Amino acid sequence: MNQPSPPNRHVLALVTFLALVPLVYFIPDAVAHAFPQKLMNVIISVGVIVPIISYGVMPAFLRLRALWVNKRS
Repeated sequence: MNQPSPPNRHVLALVTFLALVPLVYFIPDAVAHAFPQKLMNVIISVGVIVPIISYGVMPAFLRLRALWVNKRS
């Protein structure tokens, strides 16, 4: 079985943007209740957001894209 071509960098940028918007909007406010200091808020928020994107959103997107590309061919 041949491998699908890698996704276009613009598609990856769009998916990353769409995944980041709600996370960046909600997570810092939720963290601020426990860590009111700005620096700790930023560190904890980034520490939560990056793994969600890296290990959750992008792998799921790539799996869905592979299924979609395989169905088309």
